[in-house]
Amino acid sequence: MGHGLMTIISILIAFTLCHFIRELRRLRRFEWLNEFIKRCGGLLGKLPGWNGPLGFLVILGLPLVLAYFLNSLLYSLLGHIGEFLFAILMLIYTFGPRDLDVDVRKVIQTDDEADQKKALEALLSGPIPEDKEDCQTAAIDMIFSKALKRWFGVIFWFAVLGIYGALLYRLATWMRYHKVGLQDEQKDLVVRLGKVMEWPVAQLMTLSLAIATDFDSVYRAWKSYHDERGHGLFDGNNDFMLTSARTIVMSGHAENDGYADQLEGPMVTIKLSMDLVWRSLGVWATVLAILLLVGVIA
Repeated sequence: MGHGLMTIISILIAFTLCHFIRELRRLRRFEWLNEFIKRCGGLLGKLPGWNGPLGFLVILGLPLVLAYFLNSLLYSLLGHIGEFLFAILMLIYTFGPRDLDVDVRKVIQTDDEADQKKALEALLSGPIPEDKEDCQTAAIDMIFSKALKRWFGVIFWFAVLGIYGALLYRLATWMRYHKVGLQDEQKDLVVRLGKVMEWPVAQLMTLSLAIATDFDSVYRAWKSYHDERGHGLFDGNNDFMLTSARTIVMSGHAENDGYADQLEGPMVTIKLSMDLVWRSLGVWATVLAILLLVGVIA
């Protein structure tokens, strides 16, 4: 099996397993980073530059080295099958840390008002805005941001750099949004790395959204965002993707599937946003399938 084919099949199998076997989410634990960073600081903290680039490289590099040795061990024992299985395990581990569709379902399918409010706060990662339009905007932004961080970012970097890309992206994202004991300069470097890694993913998500919905509307929203703010293409800001998503959802270009018609208020926005994420994933899956077919024919 060629490397490209193994990469594509690994993504499809891992995502399918995560979707149908929800208990796999229990494997996605990154709390060990707290103790790991603390021990690294205790052993190497006196080295020159540890609080900056050196510490940043060591903290992110050691898990990648460990992944390399595990991959090499499985290859020596099982050959390419070992690499293939390890790739699937790495994807399952780095997706998440929670399932976005499950979080969304808890909001729109909960009958109890208190439980629904709690689920919505969890989805928004904070208090619910009192203004209806602000709540809708926050919901769209959060769903697409979490889709990038939980699914699309992992898929993209796994396709580009294999298991090391997926692991590096998940480590950078976890360290960026959780208190893990990083020094200020190390934290700044992690934030910069995260922005750089997410920029191409956000561009491709915007493109897939355009293909799945109304290309002209998405393009005009994308272009207007850059024209109004004067930002270059490589400014590391993903708001252009969120602006495009809001434009599609709020303008009515997102088609209702029947169930959304039964919902009210922000629930409609949440359902439509999640539908658009699924459609964007469908575009990515179609591209992967075409690449797989081309590889088989070749």
